[in-house]
Amino acid sequence: MRPALKAYVACVLATGLAFAFAYVPGSSVDTLPLAAALLVLATIAQLRPIHLTQKMKMTVDDTATFAAALLLSPGLALLVAAGATLLAYARRRQSPWFESVFNASTSGLATFTAAAVFGALGGDRGSVASYAPAAAAAAAVKYLMHTGLVDIAVALQLRRDPLTTWWPVHRRDLPQSIALYALGGLMAIVADSYPVAILLFALPVAGIFSSMRETARLRTQTREAIVEMANLIDQRDQYTHGHSQRVADLAARLATHLRMEPSQVELIREAGLLHDLGKIRTPDDVLQKPAVLDHDEQLEMRLHAEAGAELLRKLPEFWEGASLVRAHHERFDGRGYPRGLAGAEIPLEAAVIAVADAWDAMTSDRPYRKALGHAEARAELRRYRGSQWTPAVVDALLAITSEPAVTANPALAGSPRLA
Repeated sequence: MRPALKAYVACVLATGLAFAFAYVPGSSVDTLPLAAALLVLATIAQLRPIHLTQKMKMTVDDTATFAAALLLSPGLALLVAAGATLLAYARRRQSPWFESVFNASTSGLATFTAAAVFGALGGDRGSVASYAPAAAAAAAVKYLMHTGLVDIAVALQLRRDPLTTWWPVHRRDLPQSIALYALGGLMAIVADSYPVAILLFALPVAGIFSSMRETARLRTQTREAIVEMANLIDQRDQYTHGHSQRVADLAARLATHLRMEPSQVELIREAGLLHDLGKIRTPDDVLQKPAVLDHDEQLEMRLHAEAGAELLRKLPEFWEGASLVRAHHERFDGRGYPRGLAGAEIPLEAAVIAVADAWDAMTSDRPYRKALGHAEARAELRRYRGSQWTPAVVDALLAITSEPAVTANPALAGSPRLA
């Protein structure tokens, strides 16, 4: 983890522990049986996460934890939310302990705050006029705080703006979340008179779970279709067949060499695989021209970066990679396209893809030239290090291409071949 993220995680953990020690001991023992029941329900929900994408998963425990915020004191509500996460981790052990403790803290703090807001607004479960606005405010606070705490952690690690990325991340899952909170609000009303009846809410929650699972399936199909489209674009030209896959593999290896986080490596691999998706709009006579492109043809070809980014930006599964696809032809000296970014303005992930793309282009046969040899390609990288390409990324490629095993890797081999 980056130092800023380590400090942030430590701060969230310390705050969660401080609130637990300060407020849990003073909670009423009369509501302990209800708290235990909600804890069991939330834990069961935590044990069945749905993987919406390779990088995001969702559970249906919000119904139980939001009901806890409306029924229990803030301290007990925190204990239910955080305890469910920790118990689920103890059962699964599929993630590092500090990640689970951080997730427990964020869930606990968000639920604690929701309970405090509900109490401060005088929420009365016996009066619709009092209960509805207080519960709605508590739900909004819980959702925004929980997602915000997690998004800030991701933003610190990936160096992105959590405010501008919030809507693209959560827009697809917001309807299911609203439904889960609504059920939690109804559960709180029913539990006042018929505590045992909260078990009946397992049925509608299971329905939402099924809906989320279907959403995950559709996302997987969409991802596979877009990747297949990228492969078909490569196949339009015999000289670029397999190019995107080689770029993706090499870019991932570069990112690993640069000690980037696994989530960044995976994002780079995905964006590398799709970096030429915008060429779907490029005419065949330009894409397959057996000669150097003239000025107008170059302008036409350059449109593919923006076109690919715009297509990916509209798909929740790929929106993170859209900015990398847009920037993979930017230059370190600011003379690239489409936006003329320079230096640190270029995302490091995009700079990695750019170098991998350039290497594969140089070491592949093209209609207008033969592939460069290994030594010639390395010389080109050195020549334009700091002008066309980001120095640190060039250095990384020079380092891995000097490794003894490099000749066994088809993505790094310098001998001529069909692209």
